[in-house]
Amino acid sequence: MPTNTTGPIKDVSKEVKYLNKDFEGFRNDLIEYAKTYFPTTYTDFNESSPGMMFIEMAAYIGDVLSYYVDSQFKESILAYAEEKRTIYNIAQSLGYKPKVSYPATTVLDVYQTVPATGTGDSTRPNMNYALTVTNNTKAKSKSTGKTFRFMDDVNFKYSSSYDPTTVSIFETSANVPTKYLLKKRVRAISGEVKEELITFTSAVQYDKVVLGNPNVIEIISVTDSDGNSWYEVPFLAQDTIFDEVENTSANDSDLTQYNDTAPYLLKLRKTPRRFTAFIRDDNRTELRFGAGVSDNPDEEIIPNPDRVGSSLASGISKLDTAFDPANFLNTRTYGLAPSNTTLTIKYTVGGGIQDNVPANDIKNLNDVTYDIDDSALVTATVQETKDSVAVNNPDPAGGGRSGESLIEIKNNALAYFQAQSRAVTKEDYMIRAISLPQRFGNIAKVYIVQDEQLNQAEEQVQEPEVSVQDAPPLEEQIENINPLVQEAADLKSTRAEAKVQTPAKVRETIAKARMTSPKKANETLRGASAANPLGRRVSPGLRKPIKTGGRGGGY
Repeated sequence: MPTNTTGPIKDVSKEVKYLNKDFEGFRNDLIEYAKTYFPTTYTDFNESSPGMMFIEMAAYIGDVLSYYVDSQFKESILAYAEEKRTIYNIAQSLGYKPKVSYPATTVLDVYQTVPATGTGDSTRPNMNYALTVTNNTKAKSKSTGKTFRFMDDVNFKYSSSYDPTTVSIFETSANVPTKYLLKKRVRAISGEVKEELITFTSAVQYDKVVLGNPNVIEIISVTDSDGNSWYEVPFLAQDTIFDEVENTSANDSDLTQYNDTAPYLLKLRKTPRRFTAFIRDDNRTELRFGAGVSDNPDEEIIPNPDRVGSSLASGISKLDTAFDPANFLNTRTYGLAPSNTTLTIKYTVGGGIQDNVPANDIKNLNDVTYDIDDSALVTATVQETKDSVAVNNPDPAGGGRSGESLIEIKNNALAYFQAQSRAVTKEDYMIRAISLPQRFGNIAKVYIVQDEQLNQAEEQVQEPEVSVQDAPPLEEQIENINPLVQEAADLKSTRAEAKVQTPAKVRETIAKARMTSPKKANETLRGASAANPLGRRVSPGLRKPIKTGGRGGGY
Protein backbone atom coordinates (compact mmCIF):
# COMPACT_ATOMS: atom_id res chain seq x y z
CA MET A 1 0.00 0.00 0.00
CA PRO A 2 1.64 3.31 -0.99
CA THR A 3 2.41 5.72 1.79
CA ASN A 4 3.00 9.43 1.91
CA THR A 5 6.77 9.97 2.24
CA THR A 6 6.82 13.71 1.61
CA GLY A 7 5.20 14.79 4.84
CA PRO A 8 1.80 16.22 5.56
CA ILE A 9 -0.34 17.43 2.65
CA LYS A 10 -0.31 21.22 2.36
CA ASP A 11 -3.33 23.33 1.67
CA VAL A 12 -2.89 24.39 -1.98
CA SER A 13 -6.19 26.25 -2.38
CA LYS A 14 -5.70 29.61 -4.07
CA GLU A 15 -8.02 32.58 -4.42
CA VAL A 16 -9.47 32.97 -7.91
CA LYS A 17 -11.44 36.10 -8.87
CA TYR A 18 -14.44 35.72 -11.17
CA LEU A 19 -15.64 39.31 -11.41
CA ASN A 20 -13.40 40.69 -14.16
CA LYS A 21 -14.60 39.94 -17.69
CA ASP A 22 -12.49 42.14 -20.00
CA PHE A 23 -8.92 41.96 -21.27
CA GLU A 24 -7.49 44.49 -18.82
CA GLY A 25 -9.16 42.82 -15.86
CA PHE A 26 -7.92 39.35 -16.80
CA ARG A 27 -4.38 40.68 -17.40
CA ASN A 28 -4.17 42.44 -14.04
CA ASP A 29 -5.61 39.44 -12.21
CA LEU A 30 -3.11 37.08 -13.82
CA ILE A 31 -0.20 39.36 -12.89
CA GLU A 32 -1.47 39.66 -9.34
CA TYR A 33 -1.96 35.90 -9.17
CA ALA A 34 1.64 35.27 -10.29
CA LYS A 35 3.04 37.76 -7.78
CA THR A 36 1.02 36.29 -4.94
CA TYR A 37 1.53 32.57 -5.45
CA PHE A 38 4.80 32.49 -7.44
CA PRO A 39 6.79 35.38 -6.00
CA THR A 40 10.22 33.81 -6.61
CA THR A 41 9.44 31.75 -9.71
CA TYR A 42 8.80 34.61 -12.09
CA THR A 43 9.42 38.30 -11.46
CA ASP A 44 9.89 39.81 -14.93
CA PHE A 45 6.60 41.53 -15.78
CA ASN A 46 8.06 43.79 -18.44
CA GLU A 47 5.83 44.32 -21.49
CA SER A 48 8.38 42.63 -23.78
CA SER A 49 9.11 39.60 -21.60
CA PRO A 50 8.02 36.09 -22.73
CA GLY A 51 6.04 35.61 -19.52
CA MET A 52 3.94 38.69 -20.22
CA MET A 53 3.27 37.35 -23.69
CA PHE A 54 1.65 34.22 -22.23
CA ILE A 55 -0.24 36.26 -19.63
CA GLU A 56 -1.68 38.57 -22.26
CA MET A 57 -2.56 35.66 -24.55
CA ALA A 58 -4.47 34.03 -21.69
CA ALA A 59 -6.19 37.36 -20.98
CA TYR A 60 -7.09 37.64 -24.66
CA ILE A 61 -8.67 34.18 -24.68
CA GLY A 62 -10.58 34.99 -21.49
CA ASP A 63 -11.85 38.24 -22.98
CA VAL A 64 -13.10 36.48 -26.14
CA LEU A 65 -14.83 33.69 -24.21
CA SER A 66 -16.43 36.22 -21.89
CA TYR A 67 -17.73 38.17 -24.87
CA TYR A 68 -19.38 35.09 -26.37
CA VAL A 69 -20.99 34.15 -23.06
CA ASP A 70 -22.41 37.65 -22.67
CA SER A 71 -23.47 37.79 -26.32
CA GLN A 72 -25.33 34.49 -26.16
CA PHE A 73 -27.20 35.56 -23.06
CA LYS A 74 -28.01 38.95 -24.54
CA GLU A 75 -29.23 37.41 -27.81
CA SER A 76 -31.67 35.22 -25.88
CA ILE A 77 -33.60 38.32 -24.70
CA LEU A 78 -35.60 40.09 -27.40
CA ALA A 79 -35.19 43.55 -25.91
CA TYR A 80 -31.37 43.29 -26.10
CA ALA A 81 -30.89 41.06 -29.15
CA GLU A 82 -28.99 42.54 -32.09
CA GLU A 83 -28.60 39.76 -34.66
CA LYS A 84 -31.31 39.67 -37.32
CA ARG A 85 -31.75 35.91 -37.24
CA THR A 86 -32.15 35.88 -33.47
CA ILE A 87 -34.70 38.71 -33.52
CA TYR A 88 -36.70 36.98 -36.28
CA ASN A 89 -36.72 33.67 -34.40
CA ILE A 90 -37.74 35.14 -31.04
CA ALA A 91 -40.38 37.41 -32.57
CA GLN A 92 -42.04 34.51 -34.42
CA SER A 93 -41.87 32.31 -31.33
CA LEU A 94 -43.98 35.01 -29.66
CA GLY A 95 -46.47 34.79 -32.52
CA TYR A 96 -45.44 37.93 -34.43
CA LYS A 97 -44.48 37.62 -38.10
CA PRO A 98 -41.99 40.28 -39.27
CA LYS A 99 -43.00 42.34 -42.30
CA VAL A 100 -40.32 42.11 -44.98
CA SER A 101 -42.18 44.53 -47.25
CA TYR A 102 -45.27 46.72 -47.08
CA PRO A 103 -47.59 46.85 -50.13
CA ALA A 104 -49.44 49.95 -51.23
CA THR A 105 -53.22 50.07 -50.97
CA THR A 106 -55.86 52.20 -52.62
CA VAL A 107 -59.57 52.31 -53.42
CA LEU A 108 -60.58 51.75 -57.02
CA ASP A 109 -63.72 52.92 -58.79
CA VAL A 110 -65.05 50.07 -60.92
CA TYR A 111 -67.49 50.84 -63.74
CA GLN A 112 -69.71 48.86 -66.08
CA THR A 113 -72.69 49.62 -68.33
CA VAL A 114 -75.97 47.73 -68.48
CA PRO A 115 -78.84 48.12 -70.95
CA ALA A 116 -82.13 49.70 -69.94
CA THR A 117 -85.36 47.81 -69.55
CA GLY A 118 -88.97 48.98 -69.42
CA THR A 119 -90.66 51.90 -71.14
CA GLY A 120 -91.61 55.44 -70.24
CA ASP A 121 -91.39 56.30 -66.59
CA SER A 122 -90.73 52.66 -65.70
CA THR A 123 -87.38 52.63 -67.49
CA ARG A 124 -84.69 51.25 -65.22
CA PRO A 125 -81.35 49.40 -65.43
CA ASN A 126 -81.53 45.75 -66.39
CA MET A 127 -79.67 44.30 -63.40
CA ASN A 128 -79.67 40.86 -65.01
CA TYR A 129 -76.60 42.08 -66.89
CA ALA A 130 -74.88 43.27 -63.70
CA LEU A 131 -71.56 41.48 -63.35
CA THR A 132 -69.60 40.15 -60.43
CA VAL A 133 -65.94 40.98 -60.96
CA THR A 134 -64.02 38.46 -58.84
CA ASN A 135 -61.14 39.24 -56.53
CA ASN A 136 -58.72 37.54 -58.93
CA THR A 137 -58.91 40.60 -61.16
CA LYS A 138 -55.79 42.71 -61.47
CA ALA A 139 -55.18 46.26 -62.69
CA LYS A 140 -51.90 47.95 -63.60
CA SER A 141 -50.50 51.43 -63.21
CA LYS A 142 -49.86 53.32 -66.45
CA SER A 143 -46.74 55.10 -65.21
CA THR A 144 -44.94 52.41 -63.21
CA GLY A 145 -46.55 49.17 -64.39
CA LYS A 146 -47.19 48.06 -60.80
CA THR A 147 -49.95 45.50 -60.39
CA PHE A 148 -52.84 45.96 -57.98
CA ARG A 149 -55.14 43.08 -57.04
CA PHE A 150 -58.78 43.36 -55.98
CA MET A 151 -59.23 42.43 -52.32
CA ASP A 152 -62.96 41.63 -52.65
CA ASP A 153 -65.44 40.61 -55.27
CA VAL A 154 -67.29 43.49 -56.93
CA ASN A 155 -70.96 42.51 -57.12
CA PHE A 156 -72.88 45.18 -59.01
CA LYS A 157 -76.22 43.58 -58.16
CA TYR A 158 -75.65 44.08 -54.47
CA SER A 159 -76.02 47.54 -52.92
CA SER A 160 -76.15 48.82 -49.37
CA SER A 161 -75.29 51.90 -47.36
CA TYR A 162 -71.83 50.51 -46.67
CA ASP A 163 -71.18 49.20 -50.18
CA PRO A 164 -73.46 51.20 -52.49
CA THR A 165 -73.92 50.75 -56.21
CA THR A 166 -74.17 54.16 -57.87
CA VAL A 167 -76.44 54.28 -60.91
CA SER A 168 -76.35 57.06 -63.53
CA ILE A 169 -77.60 57.49 -67.07
CA PHE A 170 -74.93 56.67 -69.63
CA GLU A 171 -76.74 56.92 -73.00
CA THR A 172 -80.14 58.27 -74.08
CA SER A 173 -82.25 58.17 -77.21
CA ALA A 174 -85.05 60.71 -77.57
CA ASN A 175 -84.57 61.65 -73.95
CA VAL A 176 -85.12 58.03 -72.93
CA PRO A 177 -82.23 56.18 -71.20
CA THR A 178 -80.86 53.29 -73.23
CA LYS A 179 -77.81 52.49 -71.07
CA TYR A 180 -76.98 52.99 -67.43
CA LEU A 181 -73.58 53.28 -65.81
CA LEU A 182 -72.98 51.34 -62.58
CA LYS A 183 -70.16 52.24 -60.24
CA LYS A 184 -68.80 50.50 -57.17
CA ARG A 185 -65.69 50.88 -55.05
CA VAL A 186 -63.24 48.17 -54.03
CA ARG A 187 -59.98 48.11 -52.10
CA ALA A 188 -56.89 47.02 -54.01
CA ILE A 189 -53.42 45.99 -52.87
CA SER A 190 -50.17 46.02 -54.81
CA GLY A 191 -48.04 42.96 -55.51
CA GLU A 192 -47.00 40.69 -58.34
CA VAL A 193 -48.71 37.30 -58.32
CA LYS A 194 -46.30 34.37 -58.52
CA GLU A 195 -46.98 30.67 -58.78
CA GLU A 196 -44.75 27.73 -57.88
CA LEU A 197 -45.14 23.98 -58.21
CA ILE A 198 -43.46 21.85 -55.53
CA THR A 199 -43.55 18.06 -55.72
CA PHE A 200 -43.47 15.81 -52.65
CA THR A 201 -42.71 12.10 -52.67
CA SER A 202 -42.80 10.19 -49.39
CA ALA A 203 -44.12 11.93 -46.29
CA VAL A 204 -41.57 13.56 -44.00
CA GLN A 205 -42.47 14.74 -40.52
CA TYR A 206 -42.39 18.51 -40.18
CA ASP A 207 -41.36 18.93 -43.79
CA LYS A 208 -40.55 22.45 -45.01
CA VAL A 209 -40.10 24.20 -48.35
CA VAL A 210 -38.69 27.62 -49.22
CA LEU A 211 -40.38 29.85 -51.79
CA GLY A 212 -38.20 30.96 -54.65
CA ASN A 213 -38.88 34.71 -54.39
CA PRO A 214 -38.04 36.99 -51.46
CA ASN A 215 -40.28 39.70 -49.98
CA VAL A 216 -43.46 37.62 -50.03
CA ILE A 217 -46.43 39.80 -49.11
CA GLU A 218 -49.20 37.22 -48.90
CA ILE A 219 -49.79 33.54 -49.63
CA ILE A 220 -53.01 33.53 -51.63
CA SER A 221 -53.67 29.81 -51.97
CA VAL A 222 -52.07 26.37 -51.73
CA THR A 223 -53.70 23.51 -53.64
CA ASP A 224 -52.54 19.92 -54.11
CA SER A 225 -52.90 17.63 -57.11
CA ASP A 226 -56.23 16.26 -55.88
CA GLY A 227 -57.77 19.72 -55.62
CA ASN A 228 -57.55 19.88 -51.82
CA SER A 229 -56.82 23.28 -50.31
CA TRP A 230 -54.13 23.73 -47.66
CA TYR A 231 -54.66 26.52 -45.17
CA GLU A 232 -52.23 28.79 -43.38
CA VAL A 233 -52.56 28.80 -39.58
CA PRO A 234 -50.63 30.69 -36.88
CA PHE A 235 -49.39 27.43 -35.33
CA LEU A 236 -49.71 23.79 -36.31
CA ALA A 237 -51.74 22.81 -33.23
CA GLN A 238 -54.61 25.01 -34.48
CA ASP A 239 -56.81 22.62 -36.42
CA THR A 240 -59.70 24.98 -37.25
CA ILE A 241 -59.93 27.73 -39.85
CA PHE A 242 -62.62 30.11 -41.08
CA ASP A 243 -63.71 29.15 -44.56
CA GLU A 244 -65.56 31.56 -46.83
CA VAL A 245 -68.60 30.02 -48.53
CA GLU A 246 -71.40 31.48 -50.61
CA ASN A 247 -74.67 32.12 -48.78
CA THR A 248 -76.87 29.59 -50.54
CA SER A 249 -79.48 27.14 -49.33
CA ALA A 250 -77.04 24.30 -49.90
CA ASN A 251 -74.52 25.82 -47.49
CA ASP A 252 -76.96 27.14 -44.88
CA SER A 253 -80.73 26.78 -45.19
CA ASP A 254 -81.38 29.15 -42.25
CA LEU A 255 -79.21 32.07 -43.32
CA THR A 256 -79.89 31.94 -47.04
CA GLN A 257 -82.80 34.34 -46.55
CA TYR A 258 -80.23 37.06 -45.84
CA ASN A 259 -78.11 36.50 -48.95
CA ASP A 260 -79.19 39.85 -50.39
CA THR A 261 -77.29 41.66 -47.62
CA ALA A 262 -74.70 38.97 -46.77
CA PRO A 263 -73.75 37.10 -49.96
CA TYR A 264 -71.02 35.11 -48.18
CA LEU A 265 -70.74 33.27 -44.87
CA LEU A 266 -67.87 32.34 -42.60
CA LYS A 267 -67.84 28.69 -41.63
CA LEU A 268 -65.61 27.26 -38.94
CA ARG A 269 -64.17 24.02 -40.23
CA LYS A 270 -61.60 21.53 -39.05
CA THR A 271 -58.84 20.64 -41.47
CA PRO A 272 -55.73 18.45 -41.24
CA ARG A 273 -54.18 20.12 -44.31
CA ARG A 274 -52.50 23.16 -42.84
CA PHE A 275 -49.13 24.87 -42.68
CA THR A 276 -47.35 27.79 -41.10
CA ALA A 277 -45.31 30.47 -42.84
CA PHE A 278 -41.92 31.27 -41.31
CA ILE A 279 -39.89 34.35 -42.32
CA ARG A 280 -36.16 33.68 -42.55
CA ASP A 281 -33.44 36.25 -42.01
CA ASP A 282 -32.76 36.35 -45.76
CA ASN A 283 -36.33 37.67 -46.28
CA ARG A 284 -37.51 34.40 -47.81
CA THR A 285 -40.66 32.62 -46.70
CA GLU A 286 -40.56 29.03 -45.51
CA LEU A 287 -43.67 26.83 -45.46
CA ARG A 288 -43.70 24.35 -42.58
CA PHE A 289 -46.03 21.37 -42.53
CA GLY A 290 -47.20 18.96 -39.85
CA ALA A 291 -46.08 15.56 -38.65
CA GLY A 292 -48.94 13.32 -39.82
CA VAL A 293 -47.27 10.69 -42.00
CA SER A 294 -49.75 7.81 -41.59
CA ASP A 295 -52.24 6.85 -44.27
CA ASN A 296 -54.43 5.08 -41.71
CA PRO A 297 -57.24 6.82 -39.83
CA ASP A 298 -56.31 8.28 -36.48
CA GLU A 299 -58.58 5.78 -34.72
CA GLU A 300 -56.27 2.97 -35.80
CA ILE A 301 -53.20 4.70 -34.41
CA ILE A 302 -54.50 6.16 -31.17
CA PRO A 303 -56.64 3.76 -29.14
CA ASN A 304 -60.17 4.99 -28.57
CA PRO A 305 -61.11 4.50 -24.88
CA ASP A 306 -64.67 3.66 -25.93
CA ARG A 307 -63.50 0.80 -28.14
CA VAL A 308 -60.78 -0.81 -26.05
CA GLY A 309 -61.88 -4.36 -25.32
CA SER A 310 -64.83 -4.25 -27.72
CA SER A 311 -65.46 -6.65 -30.57
CA LEU A 312 -65.55 -3.96 -33.25
CA ALA A 313 -63.41 -4.65 -36.27
CA SER A 314 -61.61 -1.33 -35.87
CA GLY A 315 -61.33 -1.58 -32.10
CA ILE A 316 -58.18 -2.33 -30.12
CA SER A 317 -58.53 -5.22 -27.70
CA LYS A 318 -54.94 -5.65 -26.49
CA LEU A 319 -55.52 -4.50 -22.97
CA ASP A 320 -52.07 -5.49 -21.71
CA THR A 321 -50.16 -3.62 -24.42
CA ALA A 322 -48.59 -0.26 -23.65
CA PHE A 323 -49.36 2.25 -26.38
CA ASP A 324 -46.50 4.43 -27.53
CA PRO A 325 -47.27 8.13 -26.81
CA ALA A 326 -45.18 9.01 -29.85
CA ASN A 327 -48.02 7.67 -31.96
CA PHE A 328 -49.69 11.05 -31.59
CA LEU A 329 -46.94 12.51 -33.77
CA ASN A 330 -48.05 10.25 -36.62
CA THR A 331 -51.64 11.47 -36.54
CA ARG A 332 -53.25 14.67 -37.75
CA THR A 333 -52.80 16.32 -34.36
CA TYR A 334 -50.26 18.76 -35.83
CA GLY A 335 -51.46 18.52 -39.40
CA LEU A 336 -50.59 16.28 -42.31
CA ALA A 337 -47.25 16.10 -44.07
CA PRO A 338 -47.77 16.29 -47.86
CA SER A 339 -46.88 13.08 -49.70
CA ASN A 340 -47.09 11.85 -53.29
CA THR A 341 -48.58 15.11 -54.51
CA THR A 342 -47.69 18.42 -56.11
CA LEU A 343 -48.59 21.64 -54.36
CA THR A 344 -49.49 24.70 -56.40
CA ILE A 345 -48.55 27.73 -54.32
CA LYS A 346 -49.85 31.13 -55.39
CA TYR A 347 -48.48 34.18 -53.60
CA THR A 348 -47.68 37.85 -54.12
CA VAL A 349 -44.32 39.58 -53.91
CA GLY A 350 -43.16 43.18 -54.15
CA GLY A 351 -44.15 46.13 -52.07
CA GLY A 352 -41.99 49.11 -51.30
CA ILE A 353 -42.19 52.85 -51.74
CA GLN A 354 -42.24 52.51 -55.54
CA ASP A 355 -45.76 51.04 -55.32
CA ASN A 356 -47.20 54.37 -54.14
CA VAL A 357 -48.60 55.46 -57.50
CA PRO A 358 -50.36 58.82 -58.05
CA ALA A 359 -54.09 59.35 -58.49
CA ASN A 360 -55.85 58.52 -61.77
CA ASP A 361 -52.96 56.21 -62.75
CA ILE A 362 -54.44 52.71 -62.33
CA LYS A 363 -56.53 52.27 -65.47
CA ASN A 364 -55.29 49.15 -67.28
CA LEU A 365 -57.27 46.02 -66.43
CA ASN A 366 -55.32 42.79 -66.53
CA ASP A 367 -56.56 39.22 -66.12
CA VAL A 368 -60.22 40.08 -65.48
CA THR A 369 -62.58 37.31 -64.38
CA TYR A 370 -66.36 37.64 -64.30
CA ASP A 371 -69.23 35.76 -62.74
CA ILE A 372 -72.65 36.05 -64.38
CA ASP A 373 -75.56 33.76 -65.14
CA ASP A 374 -76.00 34.41 -68.85
CA SER A 375 -78.17 31.41 -69.69
CA ALA A 376 -81.23 33.59 -70.44
CA LEU A 377 -79.37 36.68 -71.69
CA VAL A 378 -78.35 37.93 -75.10
CA THR A 379 -74.79 36.80 -75.76
CA ALA A 380 -73.78 39.94 -77.66
CA THR A 381 -75.13 42.20 -74.91
CA VAL A 382 -73.31 40.18 -72.25
CA GLN A 383 -70.02 40.54 -74.13
CA GLU A 384 -70.64 44.27 -74.58
CA THR A 385 -71.24 44.54 -70.86
CA LYS A 386 -67.97 42.74 -70.08
CA ASP A 387 -66.05 44.98 -72.46
CA SER A 388 -67.42 48.06 -70.72
CA VAL A 389 -65.73 47.30 -67.37
CA ALA A 390 -63.21 49.98 -66.44
CA VAL A 391 -61.28 51.05 -63.33
CA ASN A 392 -59.66 54.19 -61.95
CA ASN A 393 -58.07 55.26 -58.69
CA PRO A 394 -59.38 58.72 -57.69
CA ASP A 395 -56.93 58.84 -54.79
CA PRO A 396 -53.21 58.03 -54.81
CA ALA A 397 -52.04 54.67 -53.51
CA GLY A 398 -50.14 54.81 -50.24
CA GLY A 399 -48.67 52.69 -47.48
CA GLY A 400 -45.97 51.02 -49.53
CA ARG A 401 -42.55 51.00 -47.93
CA SER A 402 -39.66 48.72 -47.14
CA GLY A 403 -39.74 46.12 -44.41
CA GLU A 404 -39.61 46.69 -40.68
CA SER A 405 -36.39 47.63 -39.00
CA LEU A 406 -35.05 45.45 -36.20
CA ILE A 407 -36.17 48.02 -33.60
CA GLU A 408 -39.69 47.99 -35.03
CA ILE A 409 -39.80 44.19 -35.02
CA LYS A 410 -38.74 44.02 -31.37
CA ASN A 411 -41.29 46.60 -30.23
CA ASN A 412 -44.10 45.18 -32.34
CA ALA A 413 -43.38 41.63 -31.19
CA LEU A 414 -43.49 42.64 -27.53
CA ALA A 415 -46.74 44.54 -28.09
CA TYR A 416 -48.24 41.61 -30.02
CA PHE A 417 -47.34 39.18 -27.24
CA GLN A 418 -49.19 41.34 -24.73
CA ALA A 419 -52.33 41.61 -26.90
CA GLN A 420 -52.22 38.20 -28.69
CA SER A 421 -54.98 39.29 -31.10
CA ARG A 422 -57.54 39.30 -28.30
CA ALA A 423 -60.53 41.63 -28.15
CA VAL A 424 -60.71 43.00 -24.61
CA THR A 425 -62.19 46.48 -24.51
CA LYS A 426 -65.49 47.71 -25.90
CA GLU A 427 -63.65 49.51 -28.67
CA ASP A 428 -61.87 46.27 -29.67
CA TYR A 429 -65.17 44.52 -30.31
CA MET A 430 -66.63 47.52 -32.14
CA ILE A 431 -63.65 47.83 -34.48
CA ARG A 432 -63.66 44.08 -35.13
CA ALA A 433 -67.35 44.17 -36.04
CA ILE A 434 -67.13 47.23 -38.30
CA SER A 435 -64.01 46.01 -40.10
CA LEU A 436 -65.78 42.83 -41.27
CA PRO A 437 -65.59 42.67 -45.10
CA GLN A 438 -68.80 43.76 -46.77
CA ARG A 439 -69.34 40.42 -48.46
CA PHE A 440 -70.18 38.95 -45.05
CA GLY A 441 -72.78 41.61 -44.37
CA ASN A 442 -72.75 45.34 -43.83
CA ILE A 443 -72.57 46.77 -40.34
CA ALA A 444 -73.25 50.51 -40.28
CA LYS A 445 -73.47 51.06 -36.53
CA VAL A 446 -72.30 49.14 -33.51
CA TYR A 447 -73.49 49.52 -29.94
CA ILE A 448 -72.34 47.28 -27.12
CA VAL A 449 -74.09 46.89 -23.77
CA GLN A 450 -72.78 45.03 -20.80
CA ASP A 451 -74.36 41.75 -19.75
CA GLU A 452 -75.66 42.66 -16.32
CA GLN A 453 -76.57 39.08 -15.55
CA LEU A 454 -72.89 38.27 -15.16
CA ASN A 455 -72.39 41.13 -12.72
CA GLN A 456 -75.12 40.31 -10.23
CA ALA A 457 -73.91 40.11 -6.68
CA GLU A 458 -74.31 36.84 -4.88
CA GLU A 459 -77.00 38.23 -2.62
CA GLN A 460 -78.98 39.41 -5.69
CA VAL A 461 -79.26 35.97 -7.23
CA GLN A 462 -82.77 34.71 -6.69
CA GLU A 463 -83.08 31.26 -5.18
CA PRO A 464 -86.20 29.09 -5.00
CA GLU A 465 -88.36 30.21 -2.14
CA VAL A 466 -88.99 27.65 0.61
CA SER A 467 -92.28 27.89 2.48
CA VAL A 468 -92.15 27.50 6.26
CA GLN A 469 -95.84 28.00 6.84
CA ASP A 470 -96.32 24.39 7.95
CA ALA A 471 -93.33 24.43 10.33
CA PRO A 472 -94.26 23.87 14.02
CA PRO A 473 -93.73 26.69 16.51
CA LEU A 474 -90.21 27.40 17.72
CA GLU A 475 -90.88 26.32 21.30
CA GLU A 476 -92.30 22.95 20.14
CA GLN A 477 -89.26 22.29 17.96
CA ILE A 478 -86.91 23.03 20.87
CA GLU A 479 -88.69 20.56 23.14
CA ASN A 480 -88.75 17.82 20.47
CA ILE A 481 -84.98 17.89 19.83
CA ASN A 482 -83.11 14.93 21.31
CA PRO A 483 -80.13 16.18 23.33
CA LEU A 484 -78.03 13.27 22.10
CA VAL A 485 -78.86 13.63 18.41
CA GLN A 486 -78.50 17.28 17.49
CA GLU A 487 -79.65 18.34 14.05
CA ALA A 488 -77.93 21.58 13.21
CA ALA A 489 -76.21 23.15 10.24
CA ASP A 490 -74.75 26.44 11.26
CA LEU A 491 -71.32 24.88 11.80
CA LYS A 492 -69.39 28.06 11.16
CA SER A 493 -71.05 30.01 13.92
CA THR A 494 -70.89 27.01 16.24
CA ARG A 495 -67.12 26.54 15.68
CA ALA A 496 -66.56 30.22 16.36
CA GLU A 497 -68.17 30.00 19.82
CA ALA A 498 -65.51 29.02 22.31
CA LYS A 499 -67.69 29.26 25.39
CA VAL A 500 -69.77 26.30 26.65
CA GLN A 501 -73.49 26.66 25.96
CA THR A 502 -76.37 25.12 27.83
CA PRO A 503 -78.36 22.31 26.19
CA ALA A 504 -81.40 24.56 25.91
CA LYS A 505 -79.34 27.22 24.13
CA VAL A 506 -77.94 24.65 21.71
CA ARG A 507 -81.40 23.31 20.85
CA GLU A 508 -82.72 26.83 20.31
CA THR A 509 -79.85 27.67 17.91
CA ILE A 510 -80.45 24.51 15.93
CA ALA A 511 -84.19 25.11 15.71
CA LYS A 512 -83.61 28.60 14.32
CA ALA A 513 -81.27 27.16 11.70
CA ARG A 514 -83.93 24.62 10.72
CA MET A 515 -86.52 27.34 10.12
CA THR A 516 -84.19 29.59 8.06
CA SER A 517 -82.44 26.86 6.05
CA PRO A 518 -84.32 23.59 5.58
CA LYS A 519 -81.37 22.07 3.70
CA LYS A 520 -79.01 22.56 6.59
CA ALA A 521 -81.54 21.17 9.04
CA ASN A 522 -81.17 17.72 7.48
CA GLU A 523 -77.49 17.52 8.37
CA THR A 524 -77.01 15.35 11.47
CA LEU A 525 -74.18 15.47 13.94
CA ARG A 526 -73.97 12.74 16.47
CA GLY A 527 -72.74 13.17 20.05
CA ALA A 528 -73.58 16.89 20.31
CA SER A 529 -73.79 18.32 23.80
CA ALA A 530 -73.58 21.62 25.58
CA ALA A 531 -69.86 21.20 26.16
CA ASN A 532 -69.24 19.93 22.64
CA PRO A 533 -71.90 21.40 20.31
CA LEU A 534 -70.09 20.23 17.14
CA GLY A 535 -70.71 16.61 17.97
CA ARG A 536 -67.05 15.49 18.10
CA ARG A 537 -65.61 13.06 20.63
CA VAL A 538 -63.11 14.78 22.92
CA SER A 539 -60.06 12.87 24.10
CA PRO A 540 -59.66 13.02 27.91
CA GLY A 541 -56.69 15.12 28.95
CA LEU A 542 -56.10 16.51 25.46
CA ARG A 543 -59.38 18.37 25.11
CA LYS A 544 -59.00 18.29 21.34
CA PRO A 545 -61.80 17.12 19.08
CA ILE A 546 -61.32 13.74 17.47
CA LYS A 547 -63.23 12.97 14.30
CA THR A 548 -65.53 9.97 14.52
CA GLY A 549 -66.99 8.28 11.48
CA GLY A 550 -67.26 9.99 8.11
CA ARG A 551 -65.70 8.97 4.84
CA GLY A 552 -62.39 7.19 5.22
CA GLY A 553 -62.81 6.15 8.88
CA GLY A 554 -61.97 7.93 12.12
CA TYR A 555 -58.71 8.76 13.79
